[in-house]
Amino acid sequence: MKVIQKMILGAISLSTLLCTSAFAADLSDWAVSDYQSANAAGLVSYSVMSNNLKDSITRAEFCELAMNLYKKITDEEVITPVGSPFTDTDNKAVAQAYAYGIVNGTSDGKFTPDRLVTREEMAKMLVSTLTASEVTFNIADGADSSYVDAFTDGGDVSAWAMSSINTALSYGLMTGVNDTTLAPLKATSREQAIVSINRSYAAFANDNYAMSNAPEVWTPGNGEEIAVKSFEISWSVVPDAENYHVIIKNTDGEPIILKDTVFNNMTFDDTIIGTGSYSITVGAVLSDGTEVYSLPVDFHYTYVTPQPAPAPTKAPSSSSVSAGSSAAYSTSNPASQAIIDTAAQYLGTPYLWAGTTPAGFDCSGFVQYVYSQNGYSLTRTTYTQWDNDGTYVKKSDLQPGDLVYFGSGDSPSHVGIYVGDGMMIHSPRTGDVVKYSTIDSGYYADCYLGAKRIIG
Repeated sequence: MKVIQKMILGAISLSTLLCTSAFAADLSDWAVSDYQSANAAGLVSYSVMSNNLKDSITRAEFCELAMNLYKKITDEEVITPVGSPFTDTDNKAVAQAYAYGIVNGTSDGKFTPDRLVTREEMAKMLVSTLTASEVTFNIADGADSSYVDAFTDGGDVSAWAMSSINTALSYGLMTGVNDTTLAPLKATSREQAIVSINRSYAAFANDNYAMSNAPEVWTPGNGEEIAVKSFEISWSVVPDAENYHVIIKNTDGEPIILKDTVFNNMTFDDTIIGTGSYSITVGAVLSDGTEVYSLPVDFHYTYVTPQPAPAPTKAPSSSSVSAGSSAAYSTSNPASQAIIDTAAQYLGTPYLWAGTTPAGFDCSGFVQYVYSQNGYSLTRTTYTQWDNDGTYVKKSDLQPGDLVYFGSGDSPSHVGIYVGDGMMIHSPRTGDVVKYSTIDSGYYADCYLGAKRIIG
């Protein structure tokens, strides 16, 4: 049995991503290459892309992918039936898939479009799509369970799906969920469906299969932290694009913003999006109806309304703050308590680039100043502190007063003072003030680099 293999797009190195190993909360690393190939080939649909890709795909959604696969393999105009053959959906792709023998109804003239697709049902629809496309391939004998038997749960495959499952496995159109488990009765995720549709296309499309340029998100950069009120999303212009879909999802992979535009940019502010971490995907709708989507880009929106700068205050001595502390955090180490108490005296002090005094601090200037008030001499910048001051400690061994660093690779770009309970006090960025922040979620969890201990 010969499988026609086509290299559509090479594997993508994930090491270039800033502070994270995944492109988005709803796109797994293993699916990235097939995702990108499927989008370049125009195999995806808005109904799939605008939902959580790790959630289960519905029957109607899979019909849209199947018909995209049929159109791209055959390169022919698809007939659209007049009216719907079902009483519970008027989805065009469902009517087309039914007309081409790819799917059947469920009962009483219904299709149940929102019912989830199991993995064995996906195999059946894939094989039916390839059959309708009249490609040359060998359909496995329904009595032959040789591929299924390689999995410990192969016995769960329904008799009606055995031939399709074996065919899909033999051509590499689908695999087990791991080396030993097939999970034929488990619902298929949207990203699993995209992968299988793409592999079907790569195996059976002719040598002149179509490729389109998917948009590339230009701004914000992947992993970028946005601390200004208004910011622009922009992306590359796609030739022949009639309009663009802009999809923004939260860290749970759920869509929170779905907008269309004819331009290659869109502006957002804090009246539209709240503080948090998100991903952006942009889709171009071409004149022939094909949709091509960008890789998702992660960003962190951290804008807060600036507060009036408090009057500068003189830092108390370490002896005066170690007893009767008014800070929110405490520790049994008097020297560490003095550090976090001193730092707390400057809550609300505005961020000032290159600032090293209570009139305004940058991140390393704040750390240096707090420690100097307690008799410790630190170097000036985040980088020199990371390289020269104190000793390295594991995150699991953090103690109040330790310095915590954030950045990408081996290069720190931010520093704060750990105060306990997964929190730090720091001077974050322009427009912000000295405040407490968690290091266990969001941007600071993603970009945690390491810690240094100054107090022995």
